[in-house]
Amino acid sequence: MNKVLLLGLDGATFRVLDPAFDAGHMPRLKALLAGGATGILTSTHPPYTPPGWTSIFTGVNPGKHGIFGFTVGNAQRKGGLVRLDVVKSPAIWNAANAQGAAVGLFNIPMTYPAPPVHGWAVSGMLTPEGGGTTPQSFTHPEDLAADILERTGSYEIDIEVNYDDDWKTTHIEERLSLNLATKRRALGAILEKRDEVPLLFAVLEAPDRLMHAHYKYIDPSCEHWHRPEASSIRERVWSFFDEMDAVIGDLLDWAGPDGFVVTMSDHGFGPKEKVLNVNLALREWGLLSVSGAGTVGSSASLRRAARAAKKAIPRSVWKKAKGAAHSSIDWSGTKAFSAPNPQQGVYVNLEGREPYGVVGRSGYESTRDEIIERFAELVDPDDGKPVVDRVYKREEVMHGDQASGGPDLFPVCRDYTYELSDGLYSPSVLTDYRALPRGFHHMDGIFSISGPDVAPASALEASVYDIMPTALYLADLKIPEVDGRVLAEHLPAGLVSAHPIVIEAMELPLAGEGAKASPYSAEEEAQIEESLRNLGYL
Repeated sequence: MNKVLLLGLDGATFRVLDPAFDAGHMPRLKALLAGGATGILTSTHPPYTPPGWTSIFTGVNPGKHGIFGFTVGNAQRKGGLVRLDVVKSPAIWNAANAQGAAVGLFNIPMTYPAPPVHGWAVSGMLTPEGGGTTPQSFTHPEDLAADILERTGSYEIDIEVNYDDDWKTTHIEERLSLNLATKRRALGAILEKRDEVPLLFAVLEAPDRLMHAHYKYIDPSCEHWHRPEASSIRERVWSFFDEMDAVIGDLLDWAGPDGFVVTMSDHGFGPKEKVLNVNLALREWGLLSVSGAGTVGSSASLRRAARAAKKAIPRSVWKKAKGAAHSSIDWSGTKAFSAPNPQQGVYVNLEGREPYGVVGRSGYESTRDEIIERFAELVDPDDGKPVVDRVYKREEVMHGDQASGGPDLFPVCRDYTYELSDGLYSPSVLTDYRALPRGFHHMDGIFSISGPDVAPASALEASVYDIMPTALYLADLKIPEVDGRVLAEHLPAGLVSAHPIVIEAMELPLAGEGAKASPYSAEEEAQIEESLRNLGYL
């Protein structure tokens, strides 16, 4: 059986990797990509962490695995935070284990509770951090945690992020640096004692974190690249990239010269220019109604006053106030409403699906068409140009028995430089972020396949759904029926002819089946939600 490394770099994009390579940074990653079949990896709609990584490890679209954002449901159907045990599809580890292959899983987002795999697992993003101490129930087997703590002393899944302030300094890189050093020691401890797995899937989430804060300082196409403060911040970002490169080097050493390496990101990145406050737009179009105290906030002057107040009160207080404001939506007079921010979509207030639905089945399509028309007419007053490139209907971007739980529409705004928000009491429909160096998710991630006899190639294209079947094939395993395909055209002809691709129906458990962990406590859920808010996700 071939050794296969799946190397995940959350949010990685050639827009910032290429300038870093040109400046002499990340030599191991540069050589890896240059020596393999490399190109653009198209993300999910929307290009967000939860559907992206879940699609990578299941090989199917969100309409089948059922993960659309960090939370289940919407403002009416609140299902809590996403966990691995709500994923409705099998994962790569289920397919590998069913064929007798052990796996190692390290820091993959959306893998809490740690799945009970043959091999080992250390869960990633959305793992409760235990109030700032070492998290609980984050490994399988449980005694793996002791191996990690023996080497590290303590363990932190994710860093604390301050979305409002981190763009001003390099503090976020310093926190990421400490966290990465701990993860490197943990990974080293695991591989020293548990190197029996032929398939290793490891993710570094750090690129996403720093690009949310400093993207425009490290993309030379952005005006911020030339600002006086950019140079010192960029140098610290690049030195951190070199720290990541050392961890990548450790993983490549594990794979060895005879192993295959599949590199991927769940989405790309680009500049964040503005935010479209969807609920406010829907209200101005007469598609969303508020009642009671909510009507007081309807005037632009009061919304401007609220924005000024936001700068003077604690973030936690402001977020609670935002939640209370959204509770003022009058569902009886609302035909459509914003999805939670990470879902980047719009829900029709459909009767029979939403608890307070008012739009009948007969009016569903006409309501969607009206919303699409409204978005098409929306222009940015700063330049008079359209805000929205296209609005996808749900069935255009996903399918399956879980699809009906997701948003009905997915607007794409100026090639993802305008983000959707559920803002209702913002000063205007568009909020301007052009002065800040922040970044936002883009559809174009990266992928590469490297290994024996893989010919170097560039400018290729693939989908996040293709990663799982391709990795299984490289490990000399059969492939279950999934949405993705084996990227055979990028593999050595001799390999494919000698080892034909075998796809067959498999009876597999779901991704999180058998995982043992208590439901999130109120304190844990609050801590994770605050972390997501600090990243701008909620």
